[in-house]
Amino acid sequence: MTTLTLDGAWKLQWSDGQRGKFAHAYVDDPAPGAFLDAVVPGEVHLDLMRAGLIGDPRNGLNHLSARWVEEQFWSYRKDFDAPGEIAGQRVWVNFECLYLGAEIVLNGEVVGTHNNAFRPCRIDVTGKVKPGANRLVVHLESGLYGVADKPLAGFENSPDQRLHKRHWLRAPQCQFAWDWSPRLLNVGISGPVTLEYTADPVRVDRLVPIATLDPSLTNGALLARLFVEGLTDVDTAATLNATLTPPNGGAPLSVTSNVTVKPGMNPVEASITIDNPELWWPVGHGAQPLHDVSVTLTVNGTQIAERTARVGFRHVLVNQDPHPNGGRYFVVEVNGRKIFLKGGNFVPADIIFADIDRARYETLTDRALEANFNLLRVWGGGLYESDDFYELCDAKGILVWQEFIYACGRFPMQDETFFHNARLEAVHQVRRLASHPSLIIWCGNNEMEWGAWQWGYGERGQIMPDYAFFHLTLPRILADEDGSRYYQPSSPFSPDVKQPNASEQGDQHPWDAGIGSHDWWIYRGLKCRFPNEGGCLGPNSLPTTLECLPEGQREIGSFAWRQHDNSIAELKLPGVSADMGLHFAGVDFNTMTVEEFVYWGGLLQGEALREYIDNFRRREFDSAAAIFWMYNDTWPTTRSWTIVDYALRRTPAFCPVKRAFQPVSVVVVEEVDEIVVYGINDTQAAVTASLRYGVLSLTGERTVDLRKDVTLGANASTPLARFPLASWTATDPLRDGSVAFASLESGGALIARNRLFATLFRSMRWPEATVRVTVADGIATFTADVFAWGVCVDVDGETALADNFFDVWPGEAYSIPWPSQAPPKIVGCGNAKGNVEKIGSAVGSIQ
Repeated sequence: MTTLTLDGAWKLQWSDGQRGKFAHAYVDDPAPGAFLDAVVPGEVHLDLMRAGLIGDPRNGLNHLSARWVEEQFWSYRKDFDAPGEIAGQRVWVNFECLYLGAEIVLNGEVVGTHNNAFRPCRIDVTGKVKPGANRLVVHLESGLYGVADKPLAGFENSPDQRLHKRHWLRAPQCQFAWDWSPRLLNVGISGPVTLEYTADPVRVDRLVPIATLDPSLTNGALLARLFVEGLTDVDTAATLNATLTPPNGGAPLSVTSNVTVKPGMNPVEASITIDNPELWWPVGHGAQPLHDVSVTLTVNGTQIAERTARVGFRHVLVNQDPHPNGGRYFVVEVNGRKIFLKGGNFVPADIIFADIDRARYETLTDRALEANFNLLRVWGGGLYESDDFYELCDAKGILVWQEFIYACGRFPMQDETFFHNARLEAVHQVRRLASHPSLIIWCGNNEMEWGAWQWGYGERGQIMPDYAFFHLTLPRILADEDGSRYYQPSSPFSPDVKQPNASEQGDQHPWDAGIGSHDWWIYRGLKCRFPNEGGCLGPNSLPTTLECLPEGQREIGSFAWRQHDNSIAELKLPGVSADMGLHFAGVDFNTMTVEEFVYWGGLLQGEALREYIDNFRRREFDSAAAIFWMYNDTWPTTRSWTIVDYALRRTPAFCPVKRAFQPVSVVVVEEVDEIVVYGINDTQAAVTASLRYGVLSLTGERTVDLRKDVTLGANASTPLARFPLASWTATDPLRDGSVAFASLESGGALIARNRLFATLFRSMRWPEATVRVTVADGIATFTADVFAWGVCVDVDGETALADNFFDVWPGEAYSIPWPSQAPPKIVGCGNAKGNVEKIGSAVGSIQ
């Protein structure tokens, strides 16, 4: 096979149906200015930005002024020379990714059409490519025209769906607008383009190596499945050689098989067994050794092709045994070990998908490790991410929950053409991703089973037109193409024909808080088995928030602010300031400066996510995950769910999440008439420490002060200590002037600490705090005479900090590494002088 790239410089032309005609794309001597310069792989918005015709849609209000782009027809043109040897050979043109409705024209002849961004477009152009000069034209539209006459009745979820009919379009659903993303329909040739030709009797397509490990962890097997297209009308004899090379210079294992390639596309296979392979582990539980796989196919003594890949050996079980208190467990076990899953939901890293590169994935996966994640859930309304993403997760030990790209809707699987398009998409994506050890769970969609139970999908309109696709078609595809992973048809999902979001089994989206209520202390009582979507809104970093707002609109509530704000903030809950109004007194969100909002909103979001994480971690493994919505952003926002914003800066909630996810942690909770301290230890060794716990008044007195030596069991949550609730209320009846506390130390060094508020922040009797900071020998040390809440040293989020938005306890120094000799500037403190009136109703007595 010879491959010629057609990437690089192309020409681009537009038509609105009146101005400009498709035929103009073929003109040999076009008028000046008839074509724009384009880059492939790429996207039309990017080309228009380079030409100075639109501003960056991610900035300010440019996404609105660029909306005309999705309403045009676009024609890409490439003139290329083909070598003389192409004559008489089988020839294909291959497009890895097209957005979205495409007609491909070669030398004036229509050779193919395509309408799925999630699978390649390969067209046999044998005899249509000439030695010498050729012209390739690709007519594209965003999908709007292709579905203009498709039915909407019974599928509609929102008024805008009447326009875009996203349920018919196989492209990222979030590009049609979500609460955290604007509408920006991509259009363009967004993947590599190649011309391929061969005189061989077969064509090698894709290598799909699947590594499995038996429960004993001693016997590994590699199934090297090579998809080969027989190009003649008779069987072709071939030799398949597969080699598995262990990491660290281990001796290669090889097998050679005589195989038969039948006409058309079909797999040929070779199997290799390996004794005691090095095990691949999630981060924090072991190393991530990857084995090299090399496969060659030989026909008539000539090597036709070689394909390579990397695999990891691990055994994964999703344990859903009956739970003694009712329902079922939902515990992921890797290599026989229970793994508590910590992480967030991953959405497309840009609204212009062609602009997402490996460097962006590299930073995002690094930030996930920095936040102590071990899992990312690839959410069903975005992308099947690029190979780069999964390769990085393999190398870094980040587990992946992978959804097929269907979310919050009903899809017309009763339509034969749509169904077969969707089926081919699934086959392609399973073959592409099946080799990755990081991918541990397949899931059919996001929230559609829930919709069928509770949102009317099963009662009105089109009655569950896609149900069999997720319950029958996808399981069959996975059995044929993978067969090594757990699958469930939707998220959330409950076995035993129970309500999908039932807390006692399956996985959960606990939106009781965040959308259902502003009171995220609700989290303290939730007993979900596997929460993997729930969260609280908060600000981006200060620079990113300001970048959303053009000059003249840098204020809360401006038109630009609302464009970049989260729609849930206004539409699903009453009032833009309801969150702050519940937790703070005397605060008017709408009169805050942007800088004030970033601090106060960030302080609250960090508290909410910490409550979410602490609650589920201390229930380990009755609860077996703390996965929140969401990890990253797809464009700059003023308020979102994330801890890493579009500019890859850490939001104010980043360090509170990082702290809550640290491998060894401590949680203080109220249970009936007691205060209980839990120690969480994700490591594989018991941790011995000194525990100090009790009640700490905001002014500095320890009214209950207890100590004991404790041992935190390995990979477990352990109740360490308890004391009567009456001991607290005896000295502080309303519990509005004190916190319950716990801290773990070993060898005089602080391991972890935490505190429990029992009263809303607005009702606390806050003393004014003055925080002092000194720097010596690379350590910044903070002290205060009273409890200082939410001390912030950075709202820019560009520098990795050991901690931020932390408390300083009265009479106790708190230290973090600090690279500069200049002390950190304290940007904010919840009860600093001048701030107290914003959070407490009892300030008058203090001042």
